[in-house]
Amino acid sequence: MEKKNIRNYAIILAGMFIFSAILLAVMSAIIWKTDAGAGAVSGCVIAVYILSNFIGGFMAGKQAGKHRFLWGISVSVIYFAVIFVVGIWFMGNTPKLSQEVITCVLACIISGMFGGMLSS
Repeated sequence: MEKKNIRNYAIILAGMFIFSAILLAVMSAIIWKTDAGAGAVSGCVIAVYILSNFIGGFMAGKQAGKHRFLWGISVSVIYFAVIFVVGIWFMGNTPKLSQEVITCVLACIISGMFGGMLSS
């Protein structure tokens, strides 16, 4: 892979994180104003993951040209891995493979894959 491609995929990943941060800030303000419960918070976080990975997969698929769904999956796996490692680092906990983690990783991978597939 050329350095230009690596840089482009790094820009896509950075855009995914920025988009996620903006969406999470908007969602947190809405949840705070409406006094929504923990279920709403969890649902909003999953929705942000899905949107971010779909858009990132779409952009990666456009960049790749062929095997688009694989590039969508790859940026989604990297996105989730970074979020997972940073979460462990900030929380200081040992990782637990729970139903929520499995749901998040599957939501990330599938939405990124669909984004890549629809990028034609």
